[in-house]
Formats: sequence, C-alpha cells, structure tokens
Amino acid sequence: MKLNLPNVTNARDLGGMTTKYGVIKPNKLIRSGVVNRLTEQDVNILADINLKRIVDLRADIELANNPDADIAGVQHLHIPIIRAVTFGISFESLEGEIMARRLQEGIERMRAKGQDYPAHMREVYSRYVNDEHCRLGYGRFLKLLANRPVDGATLWHCTMGKDRCGTCAALLEHCLGADTDTIYKDYMESNVQTLSNTNSLLNKAKPYVDEDKLQLIQNMLMVQPYYFEEWITQMDKSFGGIDGFICACGVTDEEIEKLRKHYLQ
Repeated sequence: MKLNLPNVTNARDLGGMTTKYGVIKPNKLIRSGVVNRLTEQDVNILADINLKRIVDLRADIELANNPDADIAGVQHLHIPIIRAVTFGISFESLEGEIMARRLQEGIERMRAKGQDYPAHMREVYSRYVNDEHCRLGYGRFLKLLANRPVDGATLWHCTMGKDRCGTCAALLEHCLGADTDTIYKDYMESNVQTLSNTNSLLNKAKPYVDEDKLQLIQNMLMVQPYYFEEWITQMDKSFGGIDGFICACGVTDEEIEKLRKHYLQ
C-alpha cells in the first residue's frame, strides 16, 4: 500500500499483503527511498503510523553524503548491503551535468570490463547472492526484525527503494509466506511508484546527454524483470533456492517463525 509522503519516493506499507500464513499487519513494515529531505508534513505522517525505527541500507559514503533526517523518538540503524556505491543502483538525485559526467564514467568502467548495462546489472544481482558481505547484510536485516521488534513501524530504505530495499523486502515477504508472483509484483511496483522522480531526473539530465544515454539513465532508474530473474537464478544455483540462501544469510527457522509471529495477523 502506497504511503503518501511528499518528499520520500517509493514509500509503501507491506501491510495487507496476503501470505499462506496470514496477512501482514499494517503500520509495521515500511519500505522506501531515501529519507533525507523530510518536511513537517512527512514527519507528521510517519508519526501517524507510529514510526519507531529507520534502517539505512546504503553504503557508508552514501550515508555520509546524504544522512537521514533526524526524527525525535525514532531509532536510526545502518545495515549496508553493499560495500561501496555501485553504478546503476546508487544513482543519487544529482544536478543534470554531474549526473551526465557520472554516467559517462560508469559507461567507461563497464566498457573496460567488456560489459553492457544488462550484463553489469546481472553481475550486481549475482553479487547480492554470492558476496558474503551482502549475505551478512541481508541476514542482519532479517534477524533485526525477528529478534528486536518495536512497538510500531520499521522503515528500511536505500536510495530509490528499488534494488537493495526491494530485495530485502522480497526476502522478508518470502519468510512471511508470500508466493513468488506476489513478491515479484511488489518488486516491479517500484517502476510505478518512482515514475515522477524518474521523469524529474530525466528532465535534469536531458540537456547534457544524447538520446541513447538518456535511455540508459531511464533504465538505471527502473527495475527490470531480468534483475529479479538473475537474483532467483543465482539463489537456485548457489544455494538450492531462496530458503537455502536465507539460511546462508544466517537466519534460522526459529527466527523465521518469530517474523511470522511479529508481523502477521
């Protein structure tokens, strides 16, 4: 369910999602993009849903450059999913000229590796599965929700709330019993929820790039079906499926039961 936060992109409450074990409770599990520009209106809406905790999934440098807004009575935690900023998933809301320059730098790095953008993003999503640091981050996130529930809502975010945030949401939804179609639909919903922000960034970049590069920026600001497919394929290949991957992240069956107890009705 969309949350109408004027200055937070892709803000959604998982509440109301039906799983085979029950329905996710409202005002408990919130996913979003970065929360560094909150207005009084945003803060009031978050207070209405009883926000108690924010989990920042971004890399250290992203947090340092754009720290979350402080909210009285809300705990802030940092669980970085990746070690460092990555072309295509940590694309900040920059001025158009800077965006164009970083785009060119990213293209040159891809070319040096013999990659195009789809190959690069398949590598990123493969790394989510096969990099120990990423698995540790996913595990910390799920274990936090299982072992340290709060009397209110937890919000987790990355930059646009689509890749790191989206895969954390997908793992959590699986633990709570959502089927693959439901999880995939929620993952792809980011393209709808971030459309306004995507168009704004494209308009900023347009004076500085040609049409091909503008299309590349648009692709970077969206999730694609093959990202999700690569993620699932890598979990199947390396860990025998999503359950094996969650186990490899250090999450126990007991903790999965705790998640269901805390967040389902």
